[in-house]
Amino acid sequence: MSNLINILISEQLLAYWVLVLVVLIEKFVYLPEKYHPLTLLKLMAQGMANKVVTSEPRQIRQQQIAGILAPLTLLLPVCTVIAVFILLSQFPLFFESIMLLTALKFQYVIKQTQKVNQALRSEKKILARQMLSPIVLRETEKLSPMGIVKANIESVLLRFCYQYCSVIFWYLIAGGVGALVYRVLYELSHSWNVKLIRFRYFGGPTRRLIKLLQLVPSCLTCCSLILACNLKLGATALTQVKSYKSLSMFILNISASAMGISLGGPAYYNNKKIRMPSCGLPKQVTLADNQRVLIIVNSATWVTMIAALLFYFLTYSTAQIH
Repeated sequence: MSNLINILISEQLLAYWVLVLVVLIEKFVYLPEKYHPLTLLKLMAQGMANKVVTSEPRQIRQQQIAGILAPLTLLLPVCTVIAVFILLSQFPLFFESIMLLTALKFQYVIKQTQKVNQALRSEKKILARQMLSPIVLRETEKLSPMGIVKANIESVLLRFCYQYCSVIFWYLIAGGVGALVYRVLYELSHSWNVKLIRFRYFGGPTRRLIKLLQLVPSCLTCCSLILACNLKLGATALTQVKSYKSLSMFILNISASAMGISLGGPAYYNNKKIRMPSCGLPKQVTLADNQRVLIIVNSATWVTMIAALLFYFLTYSTAQIH
């Protein structure tokens, strides 16, 4: 027993307890959107895009080159500030925790989902659309109540994989710096989303890089989701061909199958209707599913934290052997 306690309080596991503390702070201490550092980053990304991606027609190659240089331009000052703080600090773990807390921003999505639920329960469809709009890229003006719930669930699942668990994954691999750099790239990719016509080529390089960084953590997150929901139904979806059409389809089909509901279908982007493939099971979503997905995501968070602890135990054991 004493050996286990010594391991838990060892220096190698200190980074894990920082992760646990930051996860708890992020869950229970809500920082308003307008005061969050990532909001400033998004404003900078939008300002840069407005200057670079003009209404004048440009060659595809020019837009792609601009799309490579733009994230480097925004990342350079961020990395410089991080490097200065780490080099001058006597408590680097403190700054690691600050970087992780900055990167691990997800409660805004939870808060908006709760507002959507409240509006739909009060039969305020227009208000529900307005509450949904900040966390989805699609147009919400034409969504029915069922469409609102479906879009909300898809957003929560995808953002949980991309915004939350992927940040934790890169923290485990590369510390607070890795987590923050990943999140900055994700926010840039989201601001310059290739689903919008004007960013089709400009946002392409960042999109390809972020998809590569999301591949492994998103697959691992799906394992957490099906363990937190329904292992049998989720595992069945792993054998379906449509799960492997794209990373987002992989996440949605496995998660929807585990929840026993149907996701996907038509969505409007730039006044253009895009028919997304259906995924999951035939059962249509209900308002209760919008609350249930929050419970599942919360449970999956702690499954992920247990997996992170096992990762640190494995790292500790390997270090002891060598």
